[in-house]
Amino acid sequence: MAAGAGEWIVEKRSTSRSDSIAKEYETTPETGCLSIIVLGASGDLAKKKTFPALFNLYIQGFLQSNEVHIFGYARTKISDDDLRNRIRGYLVNKNDSPKQSEDLSKFLQLIKYISGSYDSEEGFKQLDEEISKHEFAKNTTEGSSRRLFYLALPPSVYPPSQTSNNMC
Repeated sequence: MAAGAGEWIVEKRSTSRSDSIAKEYETTPETGCLSIIVLGASGDLAKKKTFPALFNLYIQGFLQSNEVHIFGYARTKISDDDLRNRIRGYLVNKNDSPKQSEDLSKFLQLIKYISGSYDSEEGFKQLDEEISKHEFAKNTTEGSSRRLFYLALPPSVYPPSQTSNNMC
């Protein structure tokens, strides 16, 4: 604000916008478990980028094994172990220590795979049932669970997957 010829007065605000936003979110506790759903889990993007990123978050302590579970969903008909074996090679390093190997085993056990179509509600109903079972097993109170969807899909599959995804 200009006060006179060549003089400026600087006023400091008592709170910034980011401070007020931070205060607003401080009062909202994170409760319940977190389910991360990777649509397109059997594809290249998921195994080369998505799962390695999730693994890095896990080993850094940002994803706790008692709070998070990862659900893979894709059209490919494979088992949980098949998916784990497919992504294992992108998560390991030749110089891994025994602790890192243990972390990898624990991380892979957090992953469950469900096969289904992107344009059919039936597969998404099955996915919802599996997620609900996990949430119930964690004694999560209704409405406190969090579900994060990651779309590792080609753009052509987005519209049908979003229509059917309403079941989750």
